[in-house]
Parts: sequence; C-alpha cells; structure tokens
Amino acid sequence: MRGVAIIGVMCILVFLPLSAQAEEKNFGLGIKLGYHNFVRYSPTDDPNNNGVLEDGEIDNAVDSGAFDGFTVEADVEYRFFPNFILGGGVQWYGADVVVDALAENERVMGDIVMSVTNLTITPRFVLPLGRVSLYTGAGLGLYWRVVTTQFTIEDIKQKESTESSSQSDASIGYHAMLGAEIFIYDWIGLVLEDRFAFAHFKGQDPTTNLDDSDNGGNSAFLGTRFHF
Repeated sequence: MRGVAIIGVMCILVFLPLSAQAEEKNFGLGIKLGYHNFVRYSPTDDPNNNGVLEDGEIDNAVDSGAFDGFTVEADVEYRFFPNFILGGGVQWYGADVVVDALAENERVMGDIVMSVTNLTITPRFVLPLGRVSLYTGAGLGLYWRVVTTQFTIEDIKQKESTESSSQSDASIGYHAMLGAEIFIYDWIGLVLEDRFAFAHFKGQDPTTNLDDSDNGGNSAFLGTRFHF
C-alpha cells in the first residue's frame, strides 16, 4: 500500500505543472463530424424465449443498422478546474432508407426517414499531458426523434395504394464517452472522441414492448475545438 501511495503522489507532482497550462483558457467551442452506428436488433423477436414466434412477436421493421451514417455535433465547455470540465452539445444523426420488399403477397416500395436530435450535458474528467488532453465522462441527454414513412403497396392484382405516416417523440437518454484533444496551438485543438448512448423510445403499441427501440448507439467523431 505504501508503494501505491508513493506512486500516486509522484503522479500528482508530475501532472500538476502540466495541468497548470490548461488554466489560462476556460471556454471552449467545438464542431465535430463523424459516423453513427445504431444499436442492432434481431430481425425476429421472441420475448418469451420459448423458441416459437407467436402472433405479434415478428418484427418486420427494417434493421436499425440500415440507418447508420453521418452525424454532426456542436459543443460548448467550461473548465472549472484543471481536471474538471462541464460540457454540453447538440448532435444530429439520421438517414433515409429505401424499402422494396415482398410481404403477404404484396410488394411494398417507399422509404423511411429517421432523424434524431439530442441535447446533452456531460461532466468530464481531464488528464492534461502537455499538448494532449485525455478525457472521459458520462451524462444525460434529451433525444428528439422524427420518423416519416411513405409506401406504395402493390397487391397480386397490381392494384396500388399509398400509405404515409409521421411520428415524433422525445426521450431522456444517457451516455458515456472517451476522447482526446491534441493542441495545435494554445487556442485550437484537434478532437478525437467516441461516445455510446442509450435512448429508449416506446413503440406504437402501448400494451407491449415489442416495437420499442433504442435509437442511441455509438458515435465516433473527428473535429476541432477553439479555446478562449
């Protein structure tokens, strides 16, 4: 135990001078671009775990991974202490998925558009290492999801009908992150960040959870942050 304590004290003495470099600029504004992966679900769902797919237990929805794609975030931060930052951000991700499938002797053609915007707040713990700062944190977010669908349905007699719908809902989610900032100059840094979020949304059927979904997932970012 004494050896661990000595190592801990030595680490503090080494990192304190480096931490002092970050005290000069407290405000940060960043912009990050990246790629978002949704949480994967099985195309069939057997909540009873009895090996039999009963009525209502078949999920015909498009796999959530089809919506993987571009994401963008703007963030702001304030450094209260050399090793503690409180940050917040506004992130958007989503995609337009084309559908062309056969179901019950009908051909379904159209698209599903999903858009998720979230407002997050994240306390972060920082380890300054000269021109590089490593950080980790976890926090909460308000997630706003909009799903729009428009389908043309053609039956076996080649008769067509059109169906469209739009659904929007909000959910409180939570997330955790790891990141690194490489300072090019004292006032600007290159940001590498990875974040995983959970944001649970109820489905259309309030009596079951078969069509519930988690539209959080993993976001990997590359961006820049300006310090003032």
